[in-house]
Amino acid sequence: MTVELAPTTDMKTFIDDLQAAFRRADGKNKFRSADLPNFFNKTNATLLDILVDKEIVGGAVLIINDETKHNKLSLFFVNAGKRNSGVGFAAWQAIEKLYPDTKVWYASTPWDDRRNLHFYLNKCGFVAFYIYERREVYLGLEKVMEQ
Repeated sequence: MTVELAPTTDMKTFIDDLQAAFRRADGKNKFRSADLPNFFNKTNATLLDILVDKEIVGGAVLIINDETKHNKLSLFFVNAGKRNSGVGFAAWQAIEKLYPDTKVWYASTPWDDRRNLHFYLNKCGFVAFYIYERREVYLGLEKVMEQ
C-alpha cells in the first residue's frame, strides 16, 4: 500500500467525502456544504487528498502558521471503505514529513469517540490538554515535535 498526499483539485468531491465521513448517526451532515468553502478561505486552509495507489481515500484540512510553526489539523478523514487499514496513520506520518519544521500540532476530537482517541493518543502521539464545549464536548489535543 502506497499512501500519498496531494493538493485537493476537486472541491466538490472533497466536500462530499468530508461530509460522508462526518455524517451524524441521524443522517444529518455535521457541516453545511455552503459553509465549507468560506471556512477554507477564511482560515487560509491547506486541503490535501489522501491517496492510496492513486485513488482518493480521504483528506485533511490543515491550518499552517509559517511564522510560529504551530499548526492545526483542522479536519482529517478516511473514507468508510478504507478505515482500519493503516491508511490514517500512514497519512498522518506523511503530513508530519510534509511539514518538518512544525513545532506543535493541534487537533481536537469528540471526547467520547474512542476510535479517534486511540488513533490520536496511542498511534500518533498527541496528548490531551483540555476539554471545551461548543455545540458538543471536544477534547483538545497537542503534539510537541522534537526539533
